[in-house]
Amino acid sequence: MKRILSMLAAVIACTAAGAQTIDDILGQVGENNLTLKALQQQLEAGADANLAEAKLEGPEVEFGYLFGEDGRRRHDFGVSQSFDFGALTGARKRLALGQNELLALEYRASRRDILTQARKLVYRIINCNALIAEYTHRADNARAVEQAYRSGYEKGEFSVIDYRKAAVGLAEAEGTLRLCEVERDGLLAELKNLNGGEEIEITACEQETVLLPGSFGQWLEQASGKSSALEYVRTSTSNSEKQLSLSRSEAFPSLSVGYKSEVVPGEGFRGVSVGVSIPLWSAGKKISSAKKQLEAARLAEQDALVQFRTNAENLYEKAASLAESAAGYALLTDSDEGLRDLQKALDSGQMSLLDYMNEISYFYSSRELALQTQLEYLLAVADLMALEM
Repeated sequence: MKRILSMLAAVIACTAAGAQTIDDILGQVGENNLTLKALQQQLEAGADANLAEAKLEGPEVEFGYLFGEDGRRRHDFGVSQSFDFGALTGARKRLALGQNELLALEYRASRRDILTQARKLVYRIINCNALIAEYTHRADNARAVEQAYRSGYEKGEFSVIDYRKAAVGLAEAEGTLRLCEVERDGLLAELKNLNGGEEIEITACEQETVLLPGSFGQWLEQASGKSSALEYVRTSTSNSEKQLSLSRSEAFPSLSVGYKSEVVPGEGFRGVSVGVSIPLWSAGKKISSAKKQLEAARLAEQDALVQFRTNAENLYEKAASLAESAAGYALLTDSDEGLRDLQKALDSGQMSLLDYMNEISYFYSSRELALQTQLEYLLAVADLMALEM
């Protein structure tokens, strides 16, 4: 019985024996994720298409072979190239490059979301590992107690009710352990999918230390400059300005210059051809539309800045509150003093073994709450870190 009691009083230990850091894991996911690989190909294809659209239209070649009523034949040949001010001034190319920046930012946003999802999965897996370590220890204790009570019941030392309580305690510990293992395996499967089908082994059961920025204002200024979401709206505004510039340049007439020849038996005509296309009907509407789009983009940028700050502040305050709670729980559960007091009471006969089990369950509940609070803190920090990506 003394051996059983000493097992019950043991403090659960869980070491951070992970083979790789979270940054290592995220690096693997960033390289292996199939969605990101597909998006990279789409990015390159879209960028090439945008630059192709910014080029001058190809030259136009015309050939004619005509028959006259008197049996004579006429050969016509012409080649021409059109020029518009949008292409000549570079406005069309600048807009294409701006559109390519948006494509790159969309890729960054997708990468941010996938890596944030992977980071949260790692935090949850480590939390499951910690719970598995907890419940493995509890199941071992409960099994020893159940065996002791079974033996005592068979000898007439304990009642059947006492034995059934010990058996229920064992069933609960083993059942919860299995649930934690199933959840951990499911999370590992999700992480495997994000890693392009390649498994990642995570054995750590202690979370890495992640601290909040000391100054929210300083961090916000840095995050605003790094954020792909804010960079996207800023680039969208810049592109709207480029679109307005392009619309204005397209209001000028476009030119067409070429060579033309007409040949009939006995005579021929050759020379230069020049054409002008005047956008009388659409130029004004295009400029008006571009101005309205620019105004809308500026308003959207202001709205995005306000939402970014509000969201960041809420996340920061949430994470700070959770950090304080997690630290408080850690102080309570890391202390052995309460367990030692229970052990002394049990050894001196001041409480029964079942009373001891009931009391120690409060410690276990606090330990679980500490782990859950720590997890919630890390998930909030993950969302906060995503704002900088």
